[in-house]
Amino acid sequence: MLWSQTDLVEATAGDLLGDWGNDGVTGISIDSRTIKTNELFVAIKGNRDGHNFINDAIKLGAKAALVDHVPLEISPNTPLVLVSCVQTALENLARHRRKRSQAKLVAITGSVGKTSSKNMLKTILELQGKTHAAPASFNNYLGVPLTLANLPMDATYAVVEIGMNKPGEIEPLAKMTSADVVFITAIAEAHLVAFGDIAEIANEKAQIVKGLKRNGIAVLNAGTPCYEILKKQTIENGNQFVSFGGKSSDIKAKKTQNLNGNIKVQCEFKEKEFEFILSSAGSHFAENSLGVLLCVYCLGGDVEQAARDLKKWKPSSGRGSIEKISLPLGNIFLIDDAFNANPSSMKAALRLLGQKNIYGNRRVAVLGDMLELGMKEVMLHEEISSWPELAAIDIIHTIGPLMHNLHSQLPINKKGCHYRNKIEIISDLENILRKGDIVLVKSSKSVGLSSLVNAIRDMKI
Repeated sequence: MLWSQTDLVEATAGDLLGDWGNDGVTGISIDSRTIKTNELFVAIKGNRDGHNFINDAIKLGAKAALVDHVPLEISPNTPLVLVSCVQTALENLARHRRKRSQAKLVAITGSVGKTSSKNMLKTILELQGKTHAAPASFNNYLGVPLTLANLPMDATYAVVEIGMNKPGEIEPLAKMTSADVVFITAIAEAHLVAFGDIAEIANEKAQIVKGLKRNGIAVLNAGTPCYEILKKQTIENGNQFVSFGGKSSDIKAKKTQNLNGNIKVQCEFKEKEFEFILSSAGSHFAENSLGVLLCVYCLGGDVEQAARDLKKWKPSSGRGSIEKISLPLGNIFLIDDAFNANPSSMKAALRLLGQKNIYGNRRVAVLGDMLELGMKEVMLHEEISSWPELAAIDIIHTIGPLMHNLHSQLPINKKGCHYRNKIEIISDLENILRKGDIVLVKSSKSVGLSSLVNAIRDMKI
């Protein structure tokens, strides 16, 4: 049992209605489609009102629902927790659980690398103690309290991801976590619709330190733009910091070696040298892994054991995973990076594609629009054509109105086809790909290139 009836009432100041029996709930969910048996369904009002899906949740096994009114269409005996505001009640569940938990918690933010770092940290921490982290990118005003509300009381560690789309979003979520360690992966040009420049992004990301406990520690990327802003905010908040990614950082990569889809990292930490292997050739993953190891150190864990265990982590779908696709006439190697895109992550993905000692013959980039870049969006797409990372790429296909700006600037020997949308390129796949290719698919999530990735997997050439 995750929450007893008594604790639910105490945390939410709600009223129990309906036939509860003697049981509490085993989890908290806001999705009526995926809810599990005996979980509490939280009827959030968003684009759709969750109160309209209470019956669906109950049919799938939900124990009860958290509501701000009793819909007419539900059974009078349906177990409910009645509150004045569902969102506030969810946040109160999160604070109640965090206050009573003894888990050491890491809160992660950054313009890129949040989710992969969270998963990397969870992989190695759970081998040193029971570790809780959200299964997906739950990093907003719903995801963070949901992650905390589902924190088991016997967890040793917890890892929480915090994102933002506009100013003022990070601080309240950070304070909710009451973190022992915060980890800022990198600062990059993203969400420029809401921010004037990269310094404003850094200032907002740095607000995560305001959620640190009094003796908490910040893990900072000394190689990222606006590092001084991150450091200044940490010091002003009264906390210590450790760093990675710079020449004088606390942990340093002495040497990296690509091993056909993997990367070996030799690092130096506390006057000791040791090496580890990552199941990805991406240099950005290697850099973030050093920050992850610093998090383990700050939590009091075994750093060298954690380094050895990093080989058990793999990039998740849509975030830079490399897979071999067997086709009748040969193999294609696919880099699936279709979940998110900004100039920084685009550069890292192209660098990965261009590495000589990974699978594949012809290097093919399929690039969709990078969104939320504000007034600089055209320039930032055009600039890709001048990047040195393109030197090793054989051909570049583009998708969407913003990427047309890149397409127009590409040299003839690298210029592939331009497509208005994913539907056009899916219908043309057999003309632009051939056996032995290594193919990068990269775009912002809402461009929808995950369907292109699936189409490549299903090719019959």
